[in-house]
Amino acid sequence: MDLDSIYAAHPLRAATILQRLERDGQALSTVTELQLAIDLETELTDQNHSGGVESVRELAHAAGVTPSSVVLDVGCGLGGSARVLAAEFGCHVIGIERDAARCNDARQLTALVGLDHLVTIRHQDALAGDIMVGDVDVLWGQGAWIHFDSPGDFLARWIPALRRGGHVAAGDAFLMREAAAGEEEALVAGLESSWAAHLTPLDEWGRELERQGCRIIYKRDVTGRAIHDFKRLMSVCSRWPQGIVSTAEKRSWQRAVAAFDRGLVGSFQIVAVRLAV
Repeated sequence: MDLDSIYAAHPLRAATILQRLERDGQALSTVTELQLAIDLETELTDQNHSGGVESVRELAHAAGVTPSSVVLDVGCGLGGSARVLAAEFGCHVIGIERDAARCNDARQLTALVGLDHLVTIRHQDALAGDIMVGDVDVLWGQGAWIHFDSPGDFLARWIPALRRGGHVAAGDAFLMREAAAGEEEALVAGLESSWAAHLTPLDEWGRELERQGCRIIYKRDVTGRAIHDFKRLMSVCSRWPQGIVSTAEKRSWQRAVAAFDRGLVGSFQIVAVRLAV
């Protein structure tokens, strides 16, 4: 599947999140970011990445985000991470999103919770157009950079936006070992198709970061939590309104759990620092 098709049918979007709030009796005039981001009943939230709000907090602390930080979220999607960062850390966040519908959703949700003075969403292809140079404290990505087929090309384009001493903060899935011929190869290929992703070894990202003058200073294995999250979606989606989740989306969750369980794919948080020289 291509990324446009996946997002066109994705269960997490502004309409489904707002419908969930209305079903719960929440007045939209007083809704907060945490009410968009946390839903213990159905998990219909704006956090389209493993770990939800807690993963944003963890990664932000590891990257040293403060109220004075400027964070650049490349591939921000619905803007869920960006809004949590702004709401809880008081920082300014610039989100880059290529999908027009998700960009509009991100802007709508940001305005709804009154964070558009801290969060700016730009409709831009991450591999085209202008970038900020040397103005950013944290280059951020959660569940997004897996869609780029070349870590080297992506980092060569965006590291110049980061000031010296700034941090790269990413949370994503990575290839952990070579798949055996046959069933394992088919599983990895199927997962890449389901996610419109390019599963790349974490070591390759590390090497490319070093080529761009960065060094990994924090690495955390959160695979267990990712497995729990996908199994949780498989359970709670039975309580979603009819038609929200597609067969293809459910299949992607099943493939993810199988790939994690076999040790083919792992979920990690990483932080790298851009060295001064």
